Amino acid sequence: MDVNELIKLLDNKDKQLSEVLKQSSAQQEELKQLRILIENLQTRIDNLLRMLYGKKSEKRRNASDDQSPDTKGTDTSNTKNVGTQPVRKKLPANLPRTDISYELTPAELICNLCNSTCHKIGEEISEQLEVIPAKFFVKKHIRFKYACKYGCCVKVAPMPKQPIPKGIPGPGLLAEVVVNKYQDSLPLYRQAKRFERYGVEIAESTLGDWTSQSAQLLKPLIDLMRDDMLKESHLYGDDTTVPVLASGKTKTGRLWAYVSDKNNTFPCTIYDYSPTRAQTWPQKFLSGFKGFLQADAYHGFNIIYKSGDVTEIGCMAHTRRKFYDITVELKSTDSLAHQALDLIDIIYDVEDKCRNMHYTLRYYFRKKYLRKLYRKLHRWLVRKQKIIIPKTPTSRAINYALNHWRALQNVFADGRLEIDNNTAERAMRIVAIGRKNWMFAGSDQGGHNAAIFYSLLESAKQNGLNTFEYLSDLFAKIPNTPSEELFRLLPYHYKK
Repeated sequence: MDVNELIKLLDNKDKQLSEVLKQSSAQQEELKQLRILIENLQTRIDNLLRMLYGKKSEKRRNASDDQSPDTKGTDTSNTKNVGTQPVRKKLPANLPRTDISYELTPAELICNLCNSTCHKIGEEISEQLEVIPAKFFVKKHIRFKYACKYGCCVKVAPMPKQPIPKGIPGPGLLAEVVVNKYQDSLPLYRQAKRFERYGVEIAESTLGDWTSQSAQLLKPLIDLMRDDMLKESHLYGDDTTVPVLASGKTKTGRLWAYVSDKNNTFPCTIYDYSPTRAQTWPQKFLSGFKGFLQADAYHGFNIIYKSGDVTEIGCMAHTRRKFYDITVELKSTDSLAHQALDLIDIIYDVEDKCRNMHYTLRYYFRKKYLRKLYRKLHRWLVRKQKIIIPKTPTSRAINYALNHWRALQNVFADGRLEIDNNTAERAMRIVAIGRKNWMFAGSDQGGHNAAIFYSLLESAKQNGLNTFEYLSDLFAKIPNTPSEELFRLLPYHYKK
């Protein structure tokens, strides 16, 4: 073999080696991408399993508790100390009392030592709570008739208009059905069974007709509430799915919640049903609104923000949740996700100190103490974004935070704003609980009816009203109230 052949052979070997190296590099890159894909899919599976079977709370325990994450950053204002015994509260003073007295017999009054008669020196009183089950009764409306003795005319005494003309339900019964279904999440078929125990048979379909007619009676109030809500300077928004029956199967509708909180002139919550999640629905509802809107990062709101009349306020809880979901499956507490949570939790700790301040004081408090913590978190996110492996859960969490950073910072514009959208998310709990019980809405109209009832029930609670008494009064008064006087029946104007 001559030199030329050797050189040619070596060249071939070099080419083969180069091809092998290229294939190896490609395989390494493919393996890397597969590992990222597996990690992403595993994270999604773990999150879905946690949503189905795991705890819903996002609180972090103290590090001393089995080296678990700490509890910083969560709102603990309404939490109870774990492990403490419940304290029996005094029974409400406004409840009626029935006295049951116990006396000694004459024989028992004789003293065991000197045989003299004992005299009364005081009382030992203990209270026991009792209940009388719901009781049906019938109102007989007797309208007296009068006639002219000469046969000229016949007159009948008028009676107030009823919530359902020529129907049998009174205002209290309609309020009972609505509160049972939409506040207590008791489906109509179970209410029908319950009424049977009291000797009253009402078909489930009849109860459905009553709720539908009741919703239409209440709808003008929702329109008035929306007009007032759009005058406010800041609102909260969120949405959730609602299964809706359609042609023998279910489709997915949406319930949107818009909240005007206690810092506003008209505190109320309005739900708006839509058959889809198209961006046209929030656009239509918020048409004419100018101010701050705090919502999730749904792209459908973007066109509202682009108008310049509405300023987006980001949600720190959504940002935190991205990192929290990662830490749930990690055994080690030394990760970027844990570091991010620590920084965010410090922000919540400082925010808790000004939560109950007047909004003017809170504005300056945040400027002085909270802004620097936001800047520290932002610097950390920018640094880690440069070194993190792309397309991983941690990378996506960091990118989410940075992509919405401007909206997150907008909270400093007004002390009435919150750092997260939990106000709107809490408004969705009543829907989530109801959805597990009544399962689906019967139609799109059923979704609209549910939105009307949820709006009035949540707004009544927001304004400290008893929901049953409020609805019962509405059903009695609305049919007899002129349209220009209906505003007096809104939750924030209502006086019994």
